[in-house]
Amino acid sequence: MRIHPILYGIFVLSLFLGIVLSFQAVGIWSISGKITADGQAVLPSASDVESIKGWMTLDQIATAFDVPLDEILSTFQLPADTPGSAALKDLETEKFSVTNLRTWLQERSLAPTQGITPMIGFDIQAAALTPSPTVEIDVDAQIPFTSAPTEHSAPERTMTGKTTFQNVLDWGVSQPTIEQVLGCAMPLPGMLVKDFVNQNGLDFATVKAALQAEIDKAK
Repeated sequence: MRIHPILYGIFVLSLFLGIVLSFQAVGIWSISGKITADGQAVLPSASDVESIKGWMTLDQIATAFDVPLDEILSTFQLPADTPGSAALKDLETEKFSVTNLRTWLQERSLAPTQGITPMIGFDIQAAALTPSPTVEIDVDAQIPFTSAPTEHSAPERTMTGKTTFQNVLDWGVSQPTIEQVLGCAMPLPGMLVKDFVNQNGLDFATVKAALQAEIDKAK
Protein backbone atom coordinates (compact mmCIF):
# COMPACT_ATOMS: atom_id res chain seq x y z
CA MET A 1 0.00 0.00 0.00
CA ARG A 2 1.39 3.40 -0.95
CA ILE A 3 1.31 6.17 1.70
CA HIS A 4 0.24 9.60 0.50
CA PRO A 5 3.16 12.13 0.75
CA ILE A 6 1.08 14.58 2.80
CA LEU A 7 0.16 11.90 5.34
CA TYR A 8 3.77 10.80 5.49
CA GLY A 9 4.92 14.37 6.17
CA ILE A 10 2.34 14.79 8.94
CA PHE A 11 3.47 11.53 10.50
CA VAL A 12 7.16 12.53 10.53
CA LEU A 13 6.39 16.00 11.96
CA SER A 14 4.18 14.51 14.67
CA LEU A 15 6.88 12.01 15.60
CA PHE A 16 9.52 14.74 15.87
CA LEU A 17 7.33 17.03 17.99
CA GLY A 18 6.40 14.11 20.20
CA ILE A 19 10.06 13.33 20.90
CA VAL A 20 10.85 16.97 21.70
CA LEU A 21 7.87 17.37 24.03
CA SER A 22 8.69 14.11 25.76
CA PHE A 23 12.31 15.14 26.39
CA GLN A 24 11.20 18.52 27.70
CA ALA A 25 8.75 16.85 30.05
CA VAL A 26 11.49 14.74 31.67
CA GLY A 27 13.94 17.68 31.82
CA ILE A 28 16.58 16.54 29.31
CA TRP A 29 15.75 19.00 26.54
CA SER A 30 16.16 22.74 26.97
CA ILE A 31 16.40 25.71 24.62
CA SER A 32 16.89 28.30 27.38
CA GLY A 33 20.68 27.93 27.36
CA LYS A 34 20.78 27.61 31.16
CA ILE A 35 21.25 23.84 31.20
CA THR A 36 23.07 21.41 28.94
CA ALA A 37 21.49 18.59 26.98
CA ASP A 38 22.16 16.21 29.86
CA GLY A 39 20.43 18.48 32.37
CA GLN A 40 23.55 20.05 33.95
CA ALA A 41 23.52 23.77 34.81
CA VAL A 42 25.59 25.97 32.47
CA LEU A 43 28.32 27.76 34.46
CA PRO A 44 30.80 30.50 33.49
CA SER A 45 34.28 29.40 32.48
CA ALA A 46 37.28 31.09 34.10
CA SER A 47 39.18 30.76 30.81
CA ASP A 48 36.53 32.55 28.75
CA VAL A 49 34.85 35.77 29.90
CA GLU A 50 32.47 35.49 26.94
CA SER A 51 30.85 32.56 28.75
CA ILE A 52 29.32 35.07 31.20
CA LYS A 53 25.59 35.53 30.59
CA GLY A 54 23.13 38.04 32.00
CA TRP A 55 21.07 35.41 33.79
CA MET A 56 24.09 34.19 35.77
CA THR A 57 24.50 35.27 39.40
CA LEU A 58 27.22 37.19 41.21
CA ASP A 59 28.07 34.10 43.26
CA GLN A 60 28.64 32.07 40.09
CA ILE A 61 30.99 34.73 38.72
CA ALA A 62 32.86 35.11 42.03
CA THR A 63 33.37 31.33 42.27
CA ALA A 64 34.35 30.73 38.64
CA PHE A 65 36.84 33.62 38.43
CA ASP A 66 38.09 33.36 42.05
CA VAL A 67 37.31 36.99 42.87
CA PRO A 68 35.75 38.17 46.16
CA LEU A 69 32.14 39.30 45.89
CA ASP A 70 33.00 42.45 47.88
CA GLU A 71 35.59 43.42 45.26
CA ILE A 72 33.03 43.19 42.47
CA LEU A 73 30.55 45.31 44.44
CA SER A 74 33.12 47.98 45.34
CA THR A 75 34.62 48.13 41.84
CA PHE A 76 31.26 48.77 40.19
CA GLN A 77 29.86 50.81 43.10
CA LEU A 78 27.01 48.40 43.71
CA PRO A 79 25.26 48.42 47.13
CA ALA A 80 27.31 46.56 49.74
CA ASP A 81 24.26 44.49 50.74
CA THR A 82 23.66 43.19 47.19
CA PRO A 83 23.05 39.42 47.52
CA GLY A 84 25.29 37.01 45.67
CA SER A 85 22.19 35.31 44.28
CA ALA A 86 21.29 38.41 42.24
CA ALA A 87 21.31 37.95 38.46
CA LEU A 88 23.72 40.17 36.52
CA LYS A 89 21.01 41.53 34.22
CA ASP A 90 19.02 42.75 37.24
CA LEU A 91 21.94 44.86 38.52
CA GLU A 92 22.77 46.91 35.42
CA THR A 93 23.68 50.54 36.08
CA GLU A 94 25.62 53.19 34.21
CA LYS A 95 28.83 51.62 35.54
CA PHE A 96 27.85 47.94 35.78
CA SER A 97 26.90 45.72 32.86
CA VAL A 98 27.75 42.25 31.60
CA THR A 99 30.08 43.81 29.00
CA ASN A 100 31.90 45.95 31.59
CA LEU A 101 32.19 42.95 33.91
CA ARG A 102 33.75 40.85 31.13
CA THR A 103 36.25 43.61 30.32
CA TRP A 104 37.21 44.10 33.99
CA LEU A 105 37.70 40.39 34.63
CA GLN A 106 39.80 40.07 31.47
CA GLU A 107 42.04 42.99 32.51
CA ARG A 108 42.22 41.69 36.08
CA SER A 109 43.43 38.27 34.92
CA LEU A 110 46.04 39.77 32.58
CA ALA A 111 47.38 42.47 34.94
CA PRO A 112 49.95 40.23 36.73
CA THR A 113 51.51 39.12 33.41
CA GLN A 114 51.83 42.40 31.54
CA GLY A 115 54.78 44.78 31.56
CA ILE A 116 56.49 45.35 34.91
CA THR A 117 53.42 45.63 37.13
CA PRO A 118 53.85 42.16 38.72
CA MET A 119 56.81 43.54 40.71
CA ILE A 120 54.66 44.40 43.71
CA GLY A 121 55.66 47.60 45.47
CA PHE A 122 58.33 48.57 42.90
CA ASP A 123 58.11 52.15 41.62
CA ILE A 124 60.50 53.00 38.81
CA GLN A 125 59.99 56.72 39.27
CA ALA A 126 60.75 56.68 43.00
CA ALA A 127 63.33 53.89 43.20
CA ALA A 128 66.97 54.91 43.27
CA LEU A 129 69.78 52.69 42.15
CA THR A 130 72.20 51.87 44.94
CA PRO A 131 75.74 51.94 43.57
CA SER A 132 77.76 48.77 43.83
CA PRO A 133 80.70 48.89 46.21
CA THR A 134 83.82 50.07 44.42
CA VAL A 135 87.35 49.00 45.15
CA GLU A 136 89.87 51.80 45.61
CA ILE A 137 93.60 51.56 46.07
CA ASP A 138 95.37 53.41 48.88
CA VAL A 139 98.54 54.56 47.17
CA ASP A 140 100.52 54.67 50.40
CA ALA A 141 99.46 51.38 51.96
CA GLN A 142 98.70 49.57 48.70
CA ILE A 143 95.81 47.91 50.51
CA PRO A 144 92.45 47.75 48.69
CA PHE A 145 89.42 48.90 50.63
CA THR A 146 85.70 49.00 49.90
CA SER A 147 83.77 52.25 50.16
CA ALA A 148 80.34 52.14 51.81
CA PRO A 149 77.41 52.47 49.35
CA THR A 150 75.36 55.65 49.51
CA GLU A 151 71.88 55.01 50.88
CA HIS A 152 68.87 56.57 49.22
CA SER A 153 65.41 56.69 50.74
CA ALA A 154 62.21 58.54 49.89
CA PRO A 155 61.37 61.49 52.19
CA GLU A 156 58.73 60.89 54.82
CA ARG A 157 55.13 61.59 53.69
CA THR A 158 56.00 61.03 50.04
CA MET A 159 53.99 58.80 47.71
CA THR A 160 55.95 55.90 46.20
CA GLY A 161 55.14 52.52 44.73
CA LYS A 162 55.41 51.04 48.25
CA THR A 163 52.88 53.41 49.78
CA THR A 164 49.75 51.76 51.19
CA PHE A 165 46.35 53.32 51.73
CA GLN A 166 47.04 53.05 55.47
CA ASN A 167 50.13 55.26 54.99
CA VAL A 168 48.01 57.89 53.25
CA LEU A 169 45.45 57.76 56.07
CA ASP A 170 48.22 58.06 58.67
CA TRP A 171 49.52 61.14 56.85
CA GLY A 172 46.24 62.94 57.48
CA VAL A 173 44.22 62.30 54.30
CA SER A 174 40.66 61.15 55.04
CA GLN A 175 39.04 58.13 53.40
CA PRO A 176 36.38 60.26 51.60
CA THR A 177 39.16 62.37 50.07
CA ILE A 178 41.01 59.25 48.91
CA GLU A 179 37.83 57.84 47.35
CA GLN A 180 37.22 61.18 45.62
CA VAL A 181 40.67 60.97 44.02
CA LEU A 182 40.16 57.31 43.03
CA GLY A 183 36.61 57.80 41.80
CA CYS A 184 35.57 54.59 43.57
CA ALA A 185 35.48 52.97 47.00
CA MET A 186 38.79 52.57 48.81
CA PRO A 187 39.96 48.93 49.29
CA LEU A 188 41.45 47.49 52.47
CA PRO A 189 43.95 49.95 54.04
CA GLY A 190 46.86 47.52 53.84
CA MET A 191 46.75 47.33 50.02
CA LEU A 192 49.42 49.13 47.98
CA VAL A 193 48.02 52.17 46.18
CA LYS A 194 49.88 51.28 42.99
CA ASP A 195 48.52 47.71 42.91
CA PHE A 196 44.92 48.90 43.29
CA VAL A 197 45.38 51.61 40.63
CA ASN A 198 46.87 49.13 38.13
CA GLN A 199 44.14 46.54 38.74
CA ASN A 200 41.42 49.11 38.09
CA GLY A 201 42.92 50.58 34.92
CA LEU A 202 43.78 53.97 36.45
CA ASP A 203 46.88 56.06 35.74
CA PHE A 204 49.24 55.73 38.70
CA ALA A 205 51.12 58.95 37.95
CA THR A 206 47.87 60.95 38.02
CA VAL A 207 46.58 59.32 41.22
CA LYS A 208 50.00 59.63 42.85
CA ALA A 209 50.18 63.38 42.11
CA ALA A 210 46.63 63.98 43.38
CA LEU A 211 47.17 62.08 46.62
CA GLN A 212 50.55 63.76 47.18
CA ALA A 213 48.82 67.13 46.90
CA GLU A 214 46.31 66.09 49.58
CA ILE A 215 49.16 64.81 51.79
CA ASP A 216 50.97 68.14 51.46
CA LYS A 217 47.78 69.98 52.46
CA ALA A 218 47.46 67.84 55.59
CA LYS A 219 50.91 68.79 56.91
